[in-house]
Amino acid sequence: MKYVAAYLLAQLAGKESPSEADVKAILAGAAAEVDDSKLSAFFKEIEGKDVAELIAEGNAKLASVPSGGGGGGGGGGGG
Repeated sequence: MKYVAAYLLAQLAGKESPSEADVKAILAGAAAEVDDSKLSAFFKEIEGKDVAELIAEGNAKLASVPSGGGGGGGGGGGG
């Protein structure tokens, strides 16, 4: 998740297509460890894809996940 967040932060900072070095620099600024194999895998997954479309697809998938709450128990009756 930190790779996704760093990538999106780089985009917000004006990088249209952030590089692995951009993501590493952001994570280094937060003193976060970088696993190069995971970072490379992330970039392979998003290669050639539009981030806005990926976010829209993710939102659509999340919409199908049940998220209803169970509701709390009733209050105690005082006496």
